[in-house]
Amino acid sequence: MDAGSREGRNHLFVSYAGEDGALAEWLTLKLTGQGYRVWCDQIKLLGGECYPGDIDDAIKNDTFRVLALLSKHSIHKANPRKERTLALSIGRERGIDFIVPLNVDGLSPTELDWMTSDLTFISFSGSWADGLKKLLKKLESVNAPKDVGKGQEAVCEWFSVRDTPLERQETLWTNLLRITEIPKGVHRFEILNEVDLDGLSRKWAFYCQSPRVVWSFDKPASDLQVDLRKTASVAWESVGTYEGMNMGYVATNLIERCVLVHCLRKGMEEEATKRYGLFFPEGLFPNNRLAFENYRGKKVSISVVGERTFYSAGLREKNRYHISPRFKPLLWVFDIPVIRVNIRLYLTDLEGNALDSRKMVSRRKRLCRDWWNYEWLSRMMAMSAWLSDGKERVYILRTDNGNLAISGKPVRLSASFGIDEGDVEAVITEDEGGIVDEDSDIVSVHEGLEIMNFDDDSSEGFEDE
Repeated sequence: MDAGSREGRNHLFVSYAGEDGALAEWLTLKLTGQGYRVWCDQIKLLGGECYPGDIDDAIKNDTFRVLALLSKHSIHKANPRKERTLALSIGRERGIDFIVPLNVDGLSPTELDWMTSDLTFISFSGSWADGLKKLLKKLESVNAPKDVGKGQEAVCEWFSVRDTPLERQETLWTNLLRITEIPKGVHRFEILNEVDLDGLSRKWAFYCQSPRVVWSFDKPASDLQVDLRKTASVAWESVGTYEGMNMGYVATNLIERCVLVHCLRKGMEEEATKRYGLFFPEGLFPNNRLAFENYRGKKVSISVVGERTFYSAGLREKNRYHISPRFKPLLWVFDIPVIRVNIRLYLTDLEGNALDSRKMVSRRKRLCRDWWNYEWLSRMMAMSAWLSDGKERVYILRTDNGNLAISGKPVRLSASFGIDEGDVEAVITEDEGGIVDEDSDIVSVHEGLEIMNFDDDSSEGFEDE
C-alpha cells in the first residue's frame, strides 16, 4: 500500500500562486469531476476544514499528494514555497513522491531552487489537456483515492451557485452574414462553343446541369467569350421544381458560387483539387496581416499567412498556414437568409503543396488549440470586413432580375440573461494568428460559430518562429 494512503489521507492539495488561479481552478474542477477530493482555496470543495488556518495540519494529515503549480510567479511567493518545503520534507520522511510538480509556464531547471530542480515534472506549458492526461496517469499509478460518482455532482453544484444568470442584456455574436438581396430568377443557358468549364467557374458563377447546360443568375461577361443561348428563366422562390430540378438547391448553389468568384476576384486562391477550398495567398496584404475594426470599434489586425516549425518523432518540418474560409448559404434555417462562415486553416509545405490529410488535421489542431471566443470572433469579423471592403453591405452581383447583396458585419443577437463575468480579466496578446488587443472586453459568441475540434492523439508539436 502507498505510504500516503492511510486512513484520512484522501485529498489532493493544490499549491499555487494567485497569478496561476485560472489553471488551479480548471485543474480542481477536472480532478473533482474524475472523482478525486481536491483542496483548493479558490474552489472550496473540501468540506469541514478551516482554510487557511489549518493548512499545515491538512497537508500533514489529510493530504495524499500535493500538486505544486510551479511558475515564474509561484517560485518566488512565500506561501507556495512554504507548502512545497513542507511537502518535500513529508516525502523524504515517508519515502514517497509526496509532491507532484506541475510546470505551468515552461520553467527550466536552472530557474528552480535546489530542492525542486531535480524532480520529475508534468508539463502544462504546452497544453493543459495533455498535462491533465499525464497527471491522471500519475495519480492512477499511485492509487490515489477517489469517490467515484460524487465528483461530477460536486462540480455541477459549484457551477450552479457561481454561474447563476443575471438579468441583463448580453450581446451574442454569430458567424452568420445576412443576405439582404437575392436575384428573383435563375436562367438556363445552353453553351454552344467549346469552353473550359473548370477555368470558367473561377470567373463566372454557374450551376452545371450537364457539360452543355448550366444555370446562372446572369450571363457571363463578354470578355469570357462564351457563346450561349438562354433556354429558360425560372422564378426559383415560387417554383419548387423545374423539369425535376430543385430550384431552391440551384439558387443556394449559385449564391455560394457567386461568393467564391467574388473572393477570387479580390485575390484569394482556390486549392488545386478544390478539396480544401479558398485560402489567403502569401503577399496579398503587407506583412500578410489583414487589418479590420473589431467589435469594440478598435483597429486591430490578424495574420492570414504564417509559418510554423513542427516536430514529430525527432524530425522538424516547417509548414505554411493560410486562413481558409468556407461559405455555406442557409436560406430557410433561420427567419432570414444567411451565409454561414466557417474559419479554417489550410496548411502546405514551403513549396505550396498541401499536406496529407492526417498532418493537415493534426497540425491545424496544434495551431488552433489556444484559440478561444475572441480569436474566432476576430477572424470572423476580419473575414466579413475584407469581403465587404469595410462597408455595411457588399453587392456580390447586380442583375436585371435583382441583386445579390450581403451584410458586411456578422449577425448579432441579444439575450436578456447573462453570466456574471465581472471577476474575469480578458487580456488578448499575440497568438498563432497574431491578434493584438490588450484591453479586450469579455464577449459571448453564438454556438453556431464552428470551432475546429479535431480528435487526434498525435504527439506532434510546433515551435513559434
